Amino acid sequence: MSEGKQKAANRLIDEMEHLVDDVNKVVRVAVTRGSAAADALGENIKDSVKGTIQGVRASRDNVVMVRVSKESIERLDTLVDAGIARSRSAATAFLIDEGVKARQGLFDKIADKVDKIRKTKQELRNLLDEDNGPLTA
Repeated sequence: MSEGKQKAANRLIDEMEHLVDDVNKVVRVAVTRGSAAADALGENIKDSVKGTIQGVRASRDNVVMVRVSKESIERLDTLVDAGIARSRSAATAFLIDEGVKARQGLFDKIADKVDKIRKTKQELRNLLDEDNGPLTA
């Protein structure tokens, strides 16, 4: 190989090595930033969930006994193990609250229908009272 071609080949190899080094640096920075962003997002989510649980806990004064599947208990334990909830009870209250929030539109429609049913029942009782007096068993 001629000396000119050898120099050109060496220069090309050097440029490739610099390019590879630059790519490695960019990848390291991207991975580091991505990892930091993922950690920050995880902490934000954890803090948000903890805040919600604390709010739910503060307003909880009713007790409900409930049977759950093995999968559900594993999910509750995951929240406890992650430090998001202090107990299965707190995790359950959190999930119920989140479920109600997520389906608020449905609960509003149900509440509206139940209110109409109650009013209709009261109207029927009033009709019976007016016509025959109260029913007795």
